[in-house]
Amino acid sequence: MRSCENCGARLRAGAANCPQCDVFVGDYVNGEVVQPRKPRYRFWISTLVVVVILAALSFLFLRPELLPFSISKKEPARVEPAPVRVVHDRPGGAHHAKGALISEAEATMLLRRHFTNVRSECVAILDDGYRDGGYLMNVVNSCDHTRLGRWRVDGKTKAITPASPASR
Repeated sequence: MRSCENCGARLRAGAANCPQCDVFVGDYVNGEVVQPRKPRYRFWISTLVVVVILAALSFLFLRPELLPFSISKKEPARVEPAPVRVVHDRPGGAHHAKGALISEAEATMLLRRHFTNVRSECVAILDDGYRDGGYLMNVVNSCDHTRLGRWRVDGKTKAITPASPASR
């Protein structure tokens, strides 16, 4: 049985510290104490954290479309449409509402060209008639089934504005 070098107390087999003076009683090599090896868990935890961060960044930059939110809020570049040209196929031209300088077909074309960030074949326009100097229209994106709102095209100035809720 071994004994403590410091206080002489008897030690149990495999004991690392003296039970009385709490001095390390490990192995001695050339008169110096050989300390037990400390666990290296800090190295492995920090390595794991770095790997997780690198994986998250690579996911973010390589596959941003899989994220549940949008990283950038860039809208597609607005393309300036060509001027409106309506072909009159009936004798006497297209019907103009009383007091309007443009026809309902021209107002529909103006409104369709207003939505340049939506494909033209996806824009569905429901005409609601001429009231208070403007054509009222409901617009729907038929490709993804979303309402784009109620719009008003002024019959004289061709200005396109969202229609007020009171104009029903």
